[in-house]
Amino acid sequence: MSHPNRGPDKGERLFLSGNQRSGKTLLQLILCSHPEITISPGTNVIARVLYGMPKDEPLSETNMREFKRTLQKDRKFKAWRVDHRVYREKVAKYTKVTTREIVDDLMGFFRDQTKPNARYVGNKKGCYSKDADLVKRVFPDAKFIFMLRDARGAVSSMLETQPEHDITSASLMWMMKARRIRQLSAEFPKDTFICRYESLVRYPEQMCRDICAFLSLDYAPEMLANYRTNDAIRHQTDTTHHETYDAITTAMVDEWKTHLTEDQIQIVEGLVGEELEESGYERSLVKAGLGLRAKFRALRTKEIVQWEFGHAQKKRVIG
Repeated sequence: MSHPNRGPDKGERLFLSGNQRSGKTLLQLILCSHPEITISPGTNVIARVLYGMPKDEPLSETNMREFKRTLQKDRKFKAWRVDHRVYREKVAKYTKVTTREIVDDLMGFFRDQTKPNARYVGNKKGCYSKDADLVKRVFPDAKFIFMLRDARGAVSSMLETQPEHDITSASLMWMMKARRIRQLSAEFPKDTFICRYESLVRYPEQMCRDICAFLSLDYAPEMLANYRTNDAIRHQTDTTHHETYDAITTAMVDEWKTHLTEDQIQIVEGLVGEELEESGYERSLVKAGLGLRAKFRALRTKEIVQWEFGHAQKKRVIG
């Protein structure tokens, strides 16, 4: 099924998200090996426009200057494997444009450079798992695929690859996003699909078939045959997903059991244990004592309050 007459402003919107180190890049490579799907790599530009600028009116001169400044500084956008000159020429012709038009143009530009006939065009970014409801206000028909991984596996991997995180911040980040994924799935049940990392690596073909059914697409064997060589959708600077060049394996599912100490596991489960169970995973240790439970509860509450304040601010900005 192809769409040779699809115009540059057409196509269905698909956003891929999830927590850090949850398998998003692996799934992006698999999805983009389908002949009808293209998902541009992460970029700060799209998130900045979606969450920091008005929704229904042409952007002001101040907004446009900020957009161009963000575009100029965004190293992730510069690492896209495309001809950036083409997009700069498009931006130079802007007069009055809206948030939706800018994001459409940016995702459409990537599609036209990589897979012009794709039915689904989209973007991958972790923040959509927190703010997908705001994306929905710009793109009401958008679909979302959320990657979900056992908190202990995700946290263990974050500690190895992301020095900005300690075990507390990594755990709380997982908790907030897992909680929001559940909420968003309940709010938009027809437009969200939760893909568990553990299921993807154990039953890759079945998960691909389920995702294709969600998108009303035929399953394409190329999804699992070509994902390792699908460099078009990788950042040129990508150095943290070397395992995606290898065959899919379950070896990393239980690595946390040896990579985390018992004390670290107690911290993770103490902070996110309730959400861990809500998300379908079992705790491995008995619950912490009263003192630790009080400390964990205070940290969780602080994180929730801070996020809800930030989310409210974004809602006010986009109108």
